[in-house]
Amino acid sequence: MPSNLCRPGDVVYADDLVLAFIASHGFDPHPGHVLVTPRAHYELLYELPDDVAGRIMTVTRDMAVAIKRAWSPDGISTRQHNEPAGSQHVWHYHQHVLPRWHDDGFYFTPKRPIVDPKDRARKAAELRAVL
Repeated sequence: MPSNLCRPGDVVYADDLVLAFIASHGFDPHPGHVLVTPRAHYELLYELPDDVAGRIMTVTRDMAVAIKRAWSPDGISTRQHNEPAGSQHVWHYHQHVLPRWHDDGFYFTPKRPIVDPKDRARKAAELRAVL
């Protein structure tokens, strides 16, 4: 497909369930991060079978360790988006594994105020009720 920016040399890891590869788009000032994605098509986190979800998490951890060893960042962030309101813009599940440096400016939003413990307890109860 002409619009596919991925190249075979981008692949870091592959097995029967997942692929991990260097993303074609980066984040300045230190471009270069890994995407971990299932081989089969799943659009959203909610759709992942347990074996695929487990493998994605294991490979995400392994990629974080590899990034620490290879590039010596100050830290690692992971992120994943679901649905348009969740900032999803690629319609195939993928997990970002990003090297981070002090003061890299990656997140620009200020920290929100502390949530009242009563509100946190209510939210936890709401989630427990639907699990």
